[in-house]
Amino acid sequence: MRTGFEVILEATKKAEFHIFSSATSLVTFAQDSATEMAVVLMGRIYYQDDWETLFPQAFQHNFASDAALVLAIFQNYGAQGLEKLEGEFALVVFDRKESCLFALRDPLGSFPLYWMHHNQTTWVSTNLQLLAQQLPQAAINRDFLGSFLMFPYAFVELATEKTAFEEIHRILPSNLLVFTPDRRTTKIWSWDWMNQIQPIENIAPQEANLQFIDIFRQAVKQRIQDEKTASHLSGGMDSSSIVCIARDLLAAETFPRKLTTLSLVYQMRSLAGETDYIQMVVNQGGTIEPHYMDGDAALDFEWFTKEIPAHDEPYPGLFHLAMEKVLVDVAAQLGVTAIMSGGGAELIVEGNRLRLADLMRQGHWHKALLEARQWANAKNQSLWSILYPFGIEPLILPLLREGLPTFIRRGYGRWPKLGSFTVPPWVLPDFAKQHDMWGKALKTIREINRYSVEQSLNLLGLRASAGNWAAWYLAAPLGIRICQPFLDPRLITYCLSLPRELREIPGVSKPLLQVAMDGILPEPIRTRQFKGNFNEVYWQGLAKNLPNLEEMVNQSRIDELGIFDKQQLIQAMRQHAIGIGDVRSGSRISSSLAAIAWFDQMKAAS
Repeated sequence: MRTGFEVILEATKKAEFHIFSSATSLVTFAQDSATEMAVVLMGRIYYQDDWETLFPQAFQHNFASDAALVLAIFQNYGAQGLEKLEGEFALVVFDRKESCLFALRDPLGSFPLYWMHHNQTTWVSTNLQLLAQQLPQAAINRDFLGSFLMFPYAFVELATEKTAFEEIHRILPSNLLVFTPDRRTTKIWSWDWMNQIQPIENIAPQEANLQFIDIFRQAVKQRIQDEKTASHLSGGMDSSSIVCIARDLLAAETFPRKLTTLSLVYQMRSLAGETDYIQMVVNQGGTIEPHYMDGDAALDFEWFTKEIPAHDEPYPGLFHLAMEKVLVDVAAQLGVTAIMSGGGAELIVEGNRLRLADLMRQGHWHKALLEARQWANAKNQSLWSILYPFGIEPLILPLLREGLPTFIRRGYGRWPKLGSFTVPPWVLPDFAKQHDMWGKALKTIREINRYSVEQSLNLLGLRASAGNWAAWYLAAPLGIRICQPFLDPRLITYCLSLPRELREIPGVSKPLLQVAMDGILPEPIRTRQFKGNFNEVYWQGLAKNLPNLEEMVNQSRIDELGIFDKQQLIQAMRQHAIGIGDVRSGSRISSSLAAIAWFDQMKAAS
């Protein structure tokens, strides 16, 4: 059963709140019987201890739930109070006096929120498919699917108010919207990362590290309160750092709690060595309760041995379903109510090397060349392998970014060498032209190519980090939250405000985190340069499941939308399964398969 809520506002009537959840800890509701104000909230509010000073009038007594806390803040401070909320949440407030709804998501969009107007009624819900069912005929938004197929990076939800259905809209992360009975919708506030990220000048490295570890520790602490907590432990620096910090925080409590660790272990050659790093953390001792799962049994594209959970929109990471599902299922068996993951660390604790492009744009070619050579020497790579992708390529005109042949073909790529921004050859020309897929790619390139390129990619990365598919569709129905401490806005804004030199050092992996975790992480993990990749999990899974994937494509009714040439897609799948085409090119196949799987599921449910 999906977990979440819906709120219905009709003219001249008070709002109706419907909660569809057996997990009361995930969705809470509060109402003032005197004023009829009400709040429904999915998720958690953090840093509440800081607010007794900030909101003294609201803290007159203890609160039974986070929804009750939000209600008290709204009653005393109005919409300005909502703007200051911190946590991982989606919420709706009903103001009976004004007969309006206020809707808000946190800056990282930890939970979804959608809205629509229909028949003099406003609907706001965490469930897109539920809203679609209220329409006589919910039309699929083909332009949205075109954008989905053309976005080149990993993501859960697109940074657009459009959704997979034409009449339904998305509330973007950190946007505060007001809905009135006369069907007016107004955005009254939104979080601006550029206003939050302000350069910190003249800070000593030691001071920066101390401040980082303090903010990081607080981010972890907020996510382990009063719950049975687990943490994914892969043996990498990100997940290991969270485990070590959480373990020490739990051990310091008056009544120490154990931290459950969830680890996938492999026999396959490329990942077998990761188990040793996992064990280093466990062997440090402390209140850790380790659990291990067979990673070799959770290959990519395992869609047909396990049912794909109902989901609102296509998800490009669907091929990872088996890996994500086994972790959540074991956590549920252990009675865990919160799982922490190391997602997002690479965005904030290391640089993206695109300073090279900014230097070249400023005319500092010699300095860019020297820095590129430092990176090449540190990584034992050629100078060109650094200078071109991080210095020259971002400065190429968008129309020529994917090369002259692609420009002549109006954006179409040729398998097996697909660029990040090319139209896959199995997309039908009429669909690509009608929905300007090449134009969508050019728009993304222009976003990255703004000055500064380094900062533009950071902002694009933050937008692409919104949402958590496994949290929404795997964990929430089981009453479990998935938390990402590295994506705490306090930590993000601090790290991205620090001088670049503290986050980007040639030859040093994630230098900010590495220095801060000295004496906390096992030394081989803290200083390791390379981590096992999951290419073998991908290739084995694709080859094993190819017959089922082909059958899915052949039998799909997605022909109704006029998007794909199925035979071209299947031909590319067959070649890719034997190693033709790199992972970047293969990601275009994965997105296409995800769109087909979503469409078929939606049709079966209608």
